[in-house]
Formats: sequence, C-alpha cells, structure tokens
Amino acid sequence: MTARPGQHLIELTDKQAEVLAHMARGLGQPGIAREMQISVQTVRTHLRAAMERLGAVNGLHAVALAIGLGLLHDDVAITTNHARR
Repeated sequence: MTARPGQHLIELTDKQAEVLAHMARGLGQPGIAREMQISVQTVRTHLRAAMERLGAVNGLHAVALAIGLGLLHDDVAITTNHARR
C-alpha cells in the first residue's frame, strides 16, 4: 500500500479507536454499545467520525486503515489476522 500524503497526521480519539478495536474483534454496533456502555447511536457517531478522519468508505475500511496506519494496538491486528485463518 502506498503512503498517502499527510497520513501520519491522522489521529483518532480514544473512543473512536475503541469502537474500531471492537469492530476488529468482530463485534457489531449493538455489542459495541453494550461493551462500552453507550448507546448504539453514540457508537455510530464515533464510527462516522473515525471514518471521516480516515477517509474510509465504511466501517470495515476504517478498521483496515486504522490497523495499517498503526492507530490501533498490535493485539487488535493479531486478533483480526488470527480470526481470518
């Protein structure tokens, strides 16, 4: 993957990163809401904001970009890769 100009300037809030991390582990929005003890609408708000910051077209794309850019912890990438085997 080719580096995009300015990609190193992308930052996610803790909540945005947490939502993406839960998605990477396979949780859907209702499960994320339960896990984080927030509403599904708030999950959607965090997800939408993360997608905008990353330039993603959907949630899965946002997760892939965040992992690729090193914005999520390594254990998320390992869990995600392991889940696909």
